[in-house]
Amino acid sequence: MIRENINQLVEEITRGHSQDDIFQAKKDFQKISGEIFEDDKSFESRMGCFLEWYTFDRVRPESMSTPLQQYLKSQSIPPENRELAEAISQGNHGLFIAKKIKSDCVVVMDVMDNEKYRVLEDQGAILFNSDDLFEGRLIPYKGHYYFTDHFCYHPKPTAGFILSKIKDLRAKEKEALAKEKRLKKEIISPQKSLKKITAKLEKVNGKLANATKEKKIHSLKEEIEQLENQKVQLESQISDIVNQLTLLRTKTIEGEHLENRFNLIRKLSYMSLKWERSRQIDVRDIYQD
Repeated sequence: MIRENINQLVEEITRGHSQDDIFQAKKDFQKISGEIFEDDKSFESRMGCFLEWYTFDRVRPESMSTPLQQYLKSQSIPPENRELAEAISQGNHGLFIAKKIKSDCVVVMDVMDNEKYRVLEDQGAILFNSDDLFEGRLIPYKGHYYFTDHFCYHPKPTAGFILSKIKDLRAKEKEALAKEKRLKKEIISPQKSLKKITAKLEKVNGKLANATKEKKIHSLKEEIEQLENQKVQLESQISDIVNQLTLLRTKTIEGEHLENRFNLIRKLSYMSLKWERSRQIDVRDIYQD
């Protein structure tokens, strides 16, 4: 049921978009995913993956937001649609391995983040085999996890190659995450010092307000000036670290890292497409750098 609702939401969100925009987006998508033809066995699923990407992930240059984000800005969305749209915005498009297949759910491992999820799915035995490696989109909704309708499966003999590419990707990501952790630790000391300086300034200003002797007033003003200078230096130091953290988070972690993951997923999807069309070729000759 939820997959039907997601498909209906995709249709509603994209309804007002021009065919020219969708056509251009499809060209961009297929640059790394490979051109899709109607006689491909996975044509419908791959077109579904494209429409999900176009709706949920593709940032439109004129608005600097995705169609989903634009949709959520509307004040006239029915509550049930808003709840689903917000859940989709928190979704996880990634690569998964099917670990357990039960009558009402599947347990999967996100191989990019080593996180396990219990996904409600009553067709698990039809959709997956144990240890299947596949691309999917996971949606957290009303306390449970669900997959959307569209998957891209990778042959089991390719797991070693795929996991090695993910390992390389994660190694690069860890550098930025380690730097972020270091900066968060580095900012603690000046923040504590600023808090102390601010409290001391308040106290000294209180003394100044009650002072009557010129010598005492002069001494307090000098102390305030020193404290103000220290405060400015600390604020500048904190601001610099905050700017570094913001840039690292937005440009690298939420920008380059997600783009690199997307590019890897799409390149693997293209390899899967080539394998689908060329069954006589050893799959390991397709899944390679």
